[in-house]
Amino acid sequence: MLVKTRRMAFYTMLLAIMLMISAQVVFGQEELAMASRPRRVSKATSERLIPSGQEVTIKGNVTRVGQDSFSVCDMAGAETVVQLTSSTRITTHRRGIFRSAATHDKASLLLGLLVTVKGRGNETGELVARWIRFHDSAYKAATEVDTRAIPIEREQDRMAGQLDETTIVAATARKEAKDAQESADKAQSTADQAQNTADLAKNGAALAQHTAMGAHEKIGAIDDFEVTETLTVSFRAGSAVLTNEAKARLDEFAQKTARARGYLIEICAFASKEGGKDYNHRLSQARAEVVKDYLIDAGRVAPRRIVSPYSGGVNNPIADNKTRGGRMQNRRAEVKLLVSKGLAGKEPVANR
Repeated sequence: MLVKTRRMAFYTMLLAIMLMISAQVVFGQEELAMASRPRRVSKATSERLIPSGQEVTIKGNVTRVGQDSFSVCDMAGAETVVQLTSSTRITTHRRGIFRSAATHDKASLLLGLLVTVKGRGNETGELVARWIRFHDSAYKAATEVDTRAIPIEREQDRMAGQLDETTIVAATARKEAKDAQESADKAQSTADQAQNTADLAKNGAALAQHTAMGAHEKIGAIDDFEVTETLTVSFRAGSAVLTNEAKARLDEFAQKTARARGYLIEICAFASKEGGKDYNHRLSQARAEVVKDYLIDAGRVAPRRIVSPYSGGVNNPIADNKTRGGRMQNRRAEVKLLVSKGLAGKEPVANR
């Protein structure tokens, strides 16, 4: 009888544990769904001030990050400034009875991260945080967005360098146009003063006018590019490693840019259909990056000259993916040299 009673108690305890685990899994799934919902307010419409000493809990997205503070915009569009102290705890939400919350530092407060903050207001209306929590899934999503923003900032720096070069060329062309116009005016004045030198003066004016028109046309064509060189680099199946033949062809391509100015290099990489869509996208991206790195490292091409590489995956096939030969042709990277038409008439450019 005692053994039967113990066995019934054991089964009852085992059933209770299984019910608790099931409930925690369902609760974790509900939390994950709430954490992954898109924010409904993308820009703060008002500023929220917390009364001094009042304890509040707010939930929203991080909109600004400072040295010892950050801002949170709630779903109603109200933005609150949150102060961090040495005692502020930054953790993830607990996930189940067997998994504790992970501790983070203030570097984890990324823009767009959905957080829950609890604390008290200070004299300036800001919230002094006691603890800050967020979901693992929300932090992962914010990290991916922050990672994708880094190449965009680099592209902005590269474009700023090109804009400086274009501005210098445009200023020079405008000065040439102004000088040419002044020469034309002086030539016309000379023609009025001396009939004997009229023909010479008119010829000088016509030449100066032609120079001025050419300068204006050059300004208009600075951002108009034409393809002067095209190179296709092939890869082995599932590989993003350059062959010796590919390196030799890229070396030859890089040499054509040594004396060129006012040019850009465009890189587009693709894959055949052996793998899945995401795999081929990553593979084509790796192929584009390895071509870019080789041109910069071995070819000594300035990074600002290279347009942000495009990874097309299985898009834009040039042959039938159903045949072996067609798939070999589709595993490629296309490299193009583009030269500004506004600079090609005066500055040396690469041979076609």
